[in-house]
Amino acid sequence: MEKDKMRKILTDDTKRELSMHGSEQFPMTVSHDDLWDFEGKRVPVHWHGELEFSLPRKGTAVYQVGRKRYEISPGEGLLLNQNVPHSCYPAGRQQVRYSTVLVRPDFLYGEFGSDVERKCFRPFLQNSAVPCIRFGTGTVWERDVLQKLDLVEEIFDRGSYCYELKIKGLLCDICSIIFEANREKFSEYVPANQLELDRLEQMLDYLNTHFDSVVTLQELADQVHLSREVCCRLFHKLTGKTVTGYLEEYRVGKSFALVQSGQYSMTQIADMTGFSSASRFAAAFRKQFGCNPGAYRSFTERSTPPVRPGEAASEQFPIIKAKKENSDSGIVVCDTDIEEIGGKSRLLLDLKDMR
Repeated sequence: MEKDKMRKILTDDTKRELSMHGSEQFPMTVSHDDLWDFEGKRVPVHWHGELEFSLPRKGTAVYQVGRKRYEISPGEGLLLNQNVPHSCYPAGRQQVRYSTVLVRPDFLYGEFGSDVERKCFRPFLQNSAVPCIRFGTGTVWERDVLQKLDLVEEIFDRGSYCYELKIKGLLCDICSIIFEANREKFSEYVPANQLELDRLEQMLDYLNTHFDSVVTLQELADQVHLSREVCCRLFHKLTGKTVTGYLEEYRVGKSFALVQSGQYSMTQIADMTGFSSASRFAAAFRKQFGCNPGAYRSFTERSTPPVRPGEAASEQFPIIKAKKENSDSGIVVCDTDIEEIGGKSRLLLDLKDMR
């Protein structure tokens, strides 16, 4: 697919999706997508206020939800809770097509504080211990949910008379089935911590704004008034990624269009996207896409971009076992890589998750 026609998830600096799903009067939608239509053949990390039902139709998709990975194949589905950061990529080299049903929760439960919201939806929506629910064909309730979701998709695509009413009824039924079948998971109700979410937004905003320059863990921790250790743990808890892993992935994502343009050398791109050297940039790019940026550019020019191996997608970013001190700032950072640039120690964000 041509670069300007690739599917994109529009987000703000905190990775909140900006697109409206449906309309204010009917806040739900059904989409049909192909992972190969996205840049890098993956849906980047994002989150939104809607519930999301994801249903692979061809090929196996890997969903990264917080710390956990879920491989979902045709005949299975995943319900993603609202405000949960998640991403998606192919499990291997095969093409992945999938359907997505997105619905704003209050469209189903009505007014906040109502019995339906308080008794049925709130134990799931505001429960940070249950970011998603997986379902397949193993039980009667799972098969029932899949059949009803197929019907939602069919009715939405057909758009027949009163389809809105039919879909709302089906989605309410689907949620009641899922909530009842999984009520034991809600027994240990853990309310989502809004302060933690606010701090995550601040950290993401800072990293996304300063990705093209040197960022120290102390600077990041200072933004949210936490210690370095607590900052690392909180970031990993809410995103499933280390600070290093997120920043490296974000930088590579920013480099994608620059590589495809063919207008810049690898050294220039590395400098523009915050990497300390062309070799470090190439290593990060290769980890994410399975080939060097130069090879990717060649493939792109021939309109046959390589497929990112699923194995590479699941690998954790390597950690350099060390503990060093930045002599200029006096900051001690665990598991860092310090590289000499311009006569000064440049502290690269290769920070191990501090659990």
